[in-house]
Amino acid sequence: MKIKLEHVTRIEGHASLTVMLAEGKVYDARLRYEEGARLFEGLLQGQRFYDAPSITSRICGVCPSVHNVTALKAVEAILGVQPGPVTQRLRRLMILAQWLQSHSLHAFFLALPDFLGAESALALAATHPREVAAALRLKKLGNDMVFAIGGRSVHPITTRVGGFSRVPPAKQLQKLRDRLAGDLPEAVRMARLLGDLGVPEFSRTTTYLALSDPDGYAYFDGEVCSSEGFCGTADDFCHTLKEEVRPGAAAKAGSLGGKGYFSGALARMNLSGDRLGGEARAVVDASGFTFPNHNTFLNTFCQTVEIVFALEKSIELMEELLSADPGAEPDAMPDFTVRAGSATGATEAPRGTLYHFYRLDEEGIIRDDNIITPTAQNLTNIEEDIKQFVGERLDWEPTRLVEGIECLVRAYDPCVSCATH
Repeated sequence: MKIKLEHVTRIEGHASLTVMLAEGKVYDARLRYEEGARLFEGLLQGQRFYDAPSITSRICGVCPSVHNVTALKAVEAILGVQPGPVTQRLRRLMILAQWLQSHSLHAFFLALPDFLGAESALALAATHPREVAAALRLKKLGNDMVFAIGGRSVHPITTRVGGFSRVPPAKQLQKLRDRLAGDLPEAVRMARLLGDLGVPEFSRTTTYLALSDPDGYAYFDGEVCSSEGFCGTADDFCHTLKEEVRPGAAAKAGSLGGKGYFSGALARMNLSGDRLGGEARAVVDASGFTFPNHNTFLNTFCQTVEIVFALEKSIELMEELLSADPGAEPDAMPDFTVRAGSATGATEAPRGTLYHFYRLDEEGIIRDDNIITPTAQNLTNIEEDIKQFVGERLDWEPTRLVEGIECLVRAYDPCVSCATH
C-alpha cells in the first residue's frame, strides 16, 4: 500500500510525501521538497566577503535577517572583527524580530487552524477575529522592527562587517519599545490559548540540537549542544553534521551519527527552557507541559512561548539602547585587515540552528562555503517521525491519516526555500 500526497498544505514552499506500507508495517517514508535547486553556495564562490550577507539574505523571504546576521558572524570571525555593543544589540533585535515575524505566521496562520478545526486562517478570521487581529499585529511589529534596524522589512541593507551604516533614532526605538510592551499581554494570551488546546499524543526519542548559553535562553551566541550532553563550537558541528544528497532531490537531508535529529523551538526549549523567566516562564508553567519533551507537535506551542520571550527580550535590549543620551549612536567601524581563513557562524533561526561556513583567500574572495539550514537538517527526522506516527495509527481511515501526517509535518514549520538554497 502507498500513501501519496502531492502537496503538503500550509507550509512555506511545495513538498510532497510518499509513505510505503506492507504487511501492516511502515517500511519507508519520503518527504520531498518540490522546488528547484537554487545554487546559492555556488553563487557565493568568487564573491567578496562583504557581499555574503546581502546575497544570502535572498535565500528566503521569511527569514532573510537571520541569514544576513549569520553570514556576518562567520566573516567577522575570519577577519578578527569584534563588533561594538550597539551593533551587538541591534543584531540581536533583528534575530528576535525575525522570530516574531516567522513564528506569528506559522503558529497562528498555518498551524492554529489544525487545532481549531478550521480549513485556513481565512476561516479563522470569521470565527476568531480577535486572535487573527492579534497575530497580524505581532507579525507587523516584527516587520517594522526589521525595517527600522535593517532599512527594509526584508533583505536588510544597513548591515556592514563590524557595524551598521545607520542606526534607528531614539524616537523610533521608543515607539517600537512602547508597541512591544503594548502587544505583550495579547501575545501571552495567544500563547496560553495554544497551551490550552493540547496536542495529539505522540512521543519519539531523538537527538535535539541548539545553541546553549549558560546566561540565558540562547538565540544569538553560545555553544552548539546536543540533548546527549555534548557541546562544541559551530565549527565542530558544521563539520560533524552530514548532508546526504538524494537522487533527483534539490535539498540535502541532515543526519548526525547516521540518524536524524531535531533543530527548532522544541529543541531550544528542551535544552534551555529552564533558563526562561518572566511571562514566557509563566506561560510554560500554566500550560502543564514539562520539558524536556519528545512530542513533536509541541514545537508550535514552543514557538508561541518564544514570541513572548522575543517581546520581553526586545524590550530589554531597546531600553539598554535608549539609556544612552540622546540614544543609540553607531559604533565606530573597527579597523581590520583582509586575510585568508575560514570560520563558521551560527544563530538560532526561527526553525532551528543555522550555520554559515566560509573560506576566504588572502584577498577576501570566498573560495568555499557551506550553508546548513534547519529545514534541511530536520528532513531525516521528519521522515523518522512519520514512520512511527503512521505505524501507530494503521487502523485510521486514509483521509484522517493523511491529515494527521500533514499536521505532523507542519509542526516542524519547514521552509522549502531555505532547504533548496
